[in-house]
Amino acid sequence: MKLLYSHEEIMKKVKETGEQIGKDYKGKNPLCIGVLKGCTIFMSHLLVNIPTPVEIDFMTVSSYKHGSESGELKLIQDLDTVSAGRHILIIEDIIDSGKTLDFLHRYFETKQVKSVEVVTFVNKENRRKKDIPKPKYTCFDCNQDPFLIGFGFDYKERYRNLPNVYLMEESDFGEGDV
Repeated sequence: MKLLYSHEEIMKKVKETGEQIGKDYKGKNPLCIGVLKGCTIFMSHLLVNIPTPVEIDFMTVSSYKHGSESGELKLIQDLDTVSAGRHILIIEDIIDSGKTLDFLHRYFETKQVKSVEVVTFVNKENRRKKDIPKPKYTCFDCNQDPFLIGFGFDYKERYRNLPNVYLMEESDFGEGDV
């Protein structure tokens, strides 16, 4: 594995991002929505760095069925909190193709929210279609293709708990994984 972002670099960027969100949303009580599961580590660190009141909730969106990608996104877990009339801040671990982001933007267009913005830990803009909205807040831009693990990113549900972010190299994959 090759180190991409150290824990120190991550904490610095997360703190800066949280402080900017605090300034932008002061007095607005945004609803911060984590997209499970990948967001959990990033979101927990981000929230403690936002110096203004926020509420949190979670959603699960998936295109995977029985281990393979179907391509069609489905809402697996909806919010418990009413979103109408709220400022929504979607918190993502990574924006890659942008399919989830596009799905969630269309979802919230039907909910009479005041605004929808996105914060992402890693933005892979080079892999996204041009018509997908850009995130307002980004900790890191990464245009490398290898698979990321650590700080919430997993490989087969492992490695989310690593404090750094690594690029997995082909030699890191087990037989039959590539």
